[in-house]
Amino acid sequence: MNRKIPYAGAEHSQPRSAACGAVGARGIALMRRVMLAQGPYRLESNRDRDALGRVLVAGFAVRDRRDEDVIHLADSGRAFLNRLMRAE
Repeated sequence: MNRKIPYAGAEHSQPRSAACGAVGARGIALMRRVMLAQGPYRLESNRDRDALGRVLVAGFAVRDRRDEDVIHLADSGRAFLNRLMRAE
């Protein structure tokens, strides 16, 4: 579904907001960084911490029990990213 942006006249597609869902673009970026780390990921910046809340609520990541600045990507998060990359 494409719609015109009134002030620019360019088409704006719906998938970005639909794909981001409840985690948002920052949450997706965080999950990608965790996936690329291929294991535990240490939160490096405030933007990571800001996005983490939504990712945890969605069940896409879990905190390490020993260190709350370390997270792991859950299977559901990995599946979500795979679907998103394939645009299923």
